[in-house]
Amino acid sequence: MCGIVGSLSWSRPENRTIIANMMSKIVHRGPDAGGLWEGDPITFGHRRLSILDVSANANQPMMDSSGRYIIVFNGEIYNFQLLRDSLLEQGLSFKTHSDTEVVLAAWKLWGVNALLRLEGMFAFAIWDAQEQQLFLARDRFGEKPLFYFLHKTNHIVFASELKALRQHPLCPKSLNSRAISQFLSLNYILTESCILDNVHKLPPAHYMLIRKDKAPLLQSYWSLAEQFQAPKWNLPQDQLVGLLADSLKTTTQKCTVSDVPLGAFLSGGIDSSAIVASMARFQKSNNIKTFTMGFEDDSFNELDKAQRVASHIGVDHHWEIASIDRMSLLPKIVAAADEPFADTSMIPVYILAEMARKRVTVCLSGDGGDELFAGYETYRADKLHGWMSKIPFKSFLSRGVDFLPVSLNKVSFDYKVRQFFKGLQLNAQMAHYSWRTIFSENEKQSLLQATHREEVNKHNPFDIFKQFYRDVEQCSLLEQHLYVDLKTWLVDDILVKVDRMSMAHSLEVRAPFLNHIFAEWVIRLPMKYKLNFLRTKALLKKSQEKFLPLSNIYARKEGFNAPVSQWLTQESRERMLDNQIFREWFSEKEIQKLYEAHENKKADNGLKLFGLLCLSMWMESL
Repeated sequence: MCGIVGSLSWSRPENRTIIANMMSKIVHRGPDAGGLWEGDPITFGHRRLSILDVSANANQPMMDSSGRYIIVFNGEIYNFQLLRDSLLEQGLSFKTHSDTEVVLAAWKLWGVNALLRLEGMFAFAIWDAQEQQLFLARDRFGEKPLFYFLHKTNHIVFASELKALRQHPLCPKSLNSRAISQFLSLNYILTESCILDNVHKLPPAHYMLIRKDKAPLLQSYWSLAEQFQAPKWNLPQDQLVGLLADSLKTTTQKCTVSDVPLGAFLSGGIDSSAIVASMARFQKSNNIKTFTMGFEDDSFNELDKAQRVASHIGVDHHWEIASIDRMSLLPKIVAAADEPFADTSMIPVYILAEMARKRVTVCLSGDGGDELFAGYETYRADKLHGWMSKIPFKSFLSRGVDFLPVSLNKVSFDYKVRQFFKGLQLNAQMAHYSWRTIFSENEKQSLLQATHREEVNKHNPFDIFKQFYRDVEQCSLLEQHLYVDLKTWLVDDILVKVDRMSMAHSLEVRAPFLNHIFAEWVIRLPMKYKLNFLRTKALLKKSQEKFLPLSNIYARKEGFNAPVSQWLTQESRERMLDNQIFREWFSEKEIQKLYEAHENKKADNGLKLFGLLCLSMWMESL
């Protein structure tokens, strides 16, 4: 796992100091080594976290033996050893045992088609000195980030993180109204958008080819929609149960290839527990290190569930409790997030990664399980919406929930009921979008200052969701919801959180569920094996009955959130409103109203205020 930067300037050589400054902002992504390579018209920079072949021979930027190709690579290729064997049979030779050299050799032999052979997570750049072209690529689900901006005459600058890109003097400085609109709606920024105007993210499963005097070519190499449109498996349940358990073991084993210590996150939920149980099927369980984060508030605490799984499997388990003073870490966490970002679970993930890094360099996680197996409460809400949307008196029922007492507990009953009835008035697609909406379009109108209101409100984030729904409109409605969440929530929230919070501590996190071969297999399962009536993850749970405590498998889903509704203080309010740039965008009067309603328990505005606080803290860096 590493950090990469680069600049392709056709008009004049790039300033070496600029690239060095960019690299200095991502040392946390690669504390073990750094390298800078210049070759007119391209300059590459690399920071290395040594995982495979930790020798200096595998440092980057890495050039092939001919001198024609040079690569900077961030990620892990889980099948690199098999690819290496295939390439050796084709007559290629290697001087390292790294996956980076395998990627470079695969590109030499197969070109763009090499991407189809890679299993893993990655973002990389390859310069072809003979053809004078730059090739950028990102993995299928977007586990690894890649930001870029294009300047005049196809001058492109790219980096693993925005904070590195911002060190370049040509990097745009103005805020993107579209991204602001998305953040207010969702507490994260969608797809290719970036908080800065004219800065973009390379989309997942895409590559870009840049040549002089030609428009950049942006091309998809793998289609998630095609996986959803593929025929479903027509096999008996018992056979599918066995296939799923064995497939998860296989994909997990692939993800454990490492030359440095490796462990796993363990929340006690079905996803992370299934990964740990799979690890114990091919290695001694007492050699597996697992890590859990808990809270002093019992409604947010999962330590007992995790300990039960750890004891059942017999792993070497480590845990820590996050207290209220951990809110003091928020400025560091916001800085680590790179862009405005406000998933409350980023706080425990940051602390968890810090704890794990003391003992291991790599951790496996259960990320992707909820999106693939329909594990979120929102999917139950979607199902209920289908049943209840035609009943009379919906508006009356919606008004009635306003009289429920407000609790600040984790995903409390009153919060879920309010969110559900808010969506009951909408069509199925809008309702699914609404389950996670922070500020409605009307609320954004009131919140924004008049000078920015019109520009921000030109952009309704739901338009992007509508496009994704159209991609799979022939699929069942629930499949459409899963597809949309894989294209938005997973990429732009879950994977951003995991990458930034873990790499802030130089910890690599791997998600076996997101190995594309495994994911493609799961996507083809009939929906009854994912959401059966209102039972989520039906087949996954069945597949783990031999390996995990039944009380954990069939426990109510908790989620991994921090109790920010209870952590918001007068100090956080003052810090938010002391920010001049923030006040230029947002109404102090409306924010005061949000705080007063929250403090008086007239409404749980925790997610809204937490999002605004994170945005304000990020704006302090401007």
